[in-house]
Amino acid sequence: MISIIIPTYSPGEYIYECIDSIVYQTLSNDAFEIIIILNGPKEPYYSKIKDFIAESSKSNCCHLIYTEELGVSNARNIGIDEAKGEYICFIDDDDIVSPQYLELLLTKADEETLVVSNVYSFVNNKEERRRNFFICEHLETIGNITQRTLFENRSYLAFPVAKMFHKNIIDERRFDGRFKNGEDALFVTSISDRIKKIVYAGDDSIYYVRERIGSASRKPISKRKLLMDTIKLINTYFSMYLKSPKSYSFLLFLSRIPGVLKNTYILSKNK
Repeated sequence: MISIIIPTYSPGEYIYECIDSIVYQTLSNDAFEIIIILNGPKEPYYSKIKDFIAESSKSNCCHLIYTEELGVSNARNIGIDEAKGEYICFIDDDDIVSPQYLELLLTKADEETLVVSNVYSFVNNKEERRRNFFICEHLETIGNITQRTLFENRSYLAFPVAKMFHKNIIDERRFDGRFKNGEDALFVTSISDRIKKIVYAGDDSIYYVRERIGSASRKPISKRKLLMDTIKLINTYFSMYLKSPKSYSFLLFLSRIPGVLKNTYILSKNK
């Protein structure tokens, strides 16, 4: 019923905690599959993950795929292509989820609804959770989410994790592998024309974001490439909207431009 897609690159021990948090859900293992897509260097990571899965008493729901092609977008796209579930969830390899995560998301899901979870961040111990992830401040007013427009809910449409999509919402749309920054918001915005409603799964459906130095989102990029990607990304947003202006929210697309520029500014300052 659910396909969980985990892209991973040269993972550390944290990936096993991630897998365990999914395997031991309150939802039956028969109701979901875990698709792990390892990209980049194959060994020793492939063998270690394979052995870990084989040693698990609930390994039947796990599938490991390897690709030489680098990139989280490519890995996620492979996962989408391989997914057999009616619903899709993206989980990053260094993050973990609460035991009720999938069950509560599934309870609110349907073909036209995007279901979002609660979110906390943590460093080493999830019990020492905090509200450091950017979406956390918006969760304070989560009760009004179903009454808001897509533009008003734009913060929830900026990243693919901590939510459940019906496969028909994604359909043929894929992550754009040309970009290393901003690809998450671009993807979710690209499928926003098929989202009719956004609902909250509940406080106990929790996605824990691990605060980790060296994660994929923090890898360095040259200033020249950063500038070129920024121009290309803005052009992509405009082209996407103009192809189907009646289907998309103009305000949502317009809001992405200052977001792209702000992200570029922050990344350039960190060099």
